[in-house]
Amino acid sequence: MTATRAAFDRATLAFLFVLIAITAVRIVALFYIPLGLYFDEAQYWMWSRTFDWGYFTKPPLIAWVIGTTTFLAGTDAEWAVRLGAPIAHMIAASALFVLGRSMYGAWAGFWAGFGWLMLPGVWFSSSLISTDALLLPLWSIALLAMWRLVNTRAWMWAAVLGVAIGMGVQAKYAMFYFFLCTGLAAWWLEPVRAALAKGRGLLATLIALIVLSPNLIWNAQHGFVTAQHTASNAHFDAAKLFNLDELFEFVFGQAGVIGPVIFVVLIWALWRAWRRSDGLSNEEKFLIAYIIPPFIIISTIAFISRANANWAAVAYPGLLLLVTGTLFSSAAGRRTLVAATLVNLAIGAAFVGVIATYPAIANQAKGVRTARNWEETANEIARRAAVQPGELPFSAVMVDDRATYFELNYYWRHARREGAPLPPIRMWLLHGHANNSAESSDPMRPEEGGRVLVVHLTPAYLPLVATDFSSFRTVEHLTVPLGGGVNRELEISIGEGFVPLPRDAAFGERFQQLQSGER
Repeated sequence: MTATRAAFDRATLAFLFVLIAITAVRIVALFYIPLGLYFDEAQYWMWSRTFDWGYFTKPPLIAWVIGTTTFLAGTDAEWAVRLGAPIAHMIAASALFVLGRSMYGAWAGFWAGFGWLMLPGVWFSSSLISTDALLLPLWSIALLAMWRLVNTRAWMWAAVLGVAIGMGVQAKYAMFYFFLCTGLAAWWLEPVRAALAKGRGLLATLIALIVLSPNLIWNAQHGFVTAQHTASNAHFDAAKLFNLDELFEFVFGQAGVIGPVIFVVLIWALWRAWRRSDGLSNEEKFLIAYIIPPFIIISTIAFISRANANWAAVAYPGLLLLVTGTLFSSAAGRRTLVAATLVNLAIGAAFVGVIATYPAIANQAKGVRTARNWEETANEIARRAAVQPGELPFSAVMVDDRATYFELNYYWRHARREGAPLPPIRMWLLHGHANNSAESSDPMRPEEGGRVLVVHLTPAYLPLVATDFSSFRTVEHLTVPLGGGVNRELEISIGEGFVPLPRDAAFGERFQQLQSGER
């Protein structure tokens, strides 16, 4: 056996070992995560109860995955809802291992796959189910298929590319960036143009369109509601354009997602590529083409509006491969690569440790405390919503916050299955139309407004909510401890005779006054 073959075998076996071990640990950890479902996860769980080709705010793949994992697990406990996340990142790491091996050699592939599993963002993403977690393995497979198509011209890889793109769109519409990136790659690299020629690019496109067409049809039947929601996330406000702080927050937020060392190396690698653009390898050009467009677009959005750090997530597979390939070319670089991976391992382990054992620290982050103790919150509200001796039953529980809506629906699931007499959960509409999935599926209706338990997570709305009832009184301030001295504060009211006021100019003016602090 040749040395090359032996190295290949050792690299492959080493990667399989760390892949299986890390994924297994992350699956086991799902049973012990001290966080309830985030409201987004609860929302996706609700969708998974009913199969469809699309949903109000997202394409359907995440609901399909949750429906599958909870069915196979025989439970819809939090760990089963989240089971798809570590498996998805296992698939992404595997694709990057194969691609890295193809580009730079077996051990570079190992560090690309292992490096993916160690990214701080992947540590976090493996502990909850999200559209990004499902998008990234499909993007990585599409990237691998594109590279293999370039090098083999095999029609099979064109078909794989089409399926990966189509399913990626079913995960998140950010997959459409792949077309833009491929266009840049084709403009820059003759081998890419040759790979897409003679009908191979057309085949991939047709397969992608066939795979994603059910969602396109669903959107057309529903007024393109999901596409509109996706576009509105950027919500450009002429009065708040050009925000350097938002741009800096987005750019430097990447260091928290991919790790500080990798972030610095990425900046250096891109600067070096800019300085010697004529001397770049095909591998470097290919990867840069799948990095730059998403970053430029999202950075622009951040500058003129706002952008979350994860909006550029599709660039992460390419950038990790670029950094790995750049560093693996020298002994000093390989030492830096090992150091970067170990730093990310330490960050991830610290993140898990703090969340698990130090709630006083962890709860200072809004992204953590919003998922704390929703089961306890739901139980407290359930006790107040249940039929009380000598009192009329509540016709509905109305909430003014979509997080509360989805969390109550999830954490009341057992009681409802057991036939407990809990009233239905309804969503108060601030506007005259639905702006989210909760408002679309279960708006508060006058026919259910006889006697309503009203739960306020947004106290500023309380005066507006009161105007929609003929009789309204606040009866309790509910405090739910989240740990570490942090609490969830809710106002509990009882309203009777729900007849919502017209959402006209006068109502809008009142809302603006409340927002500005006027009374």
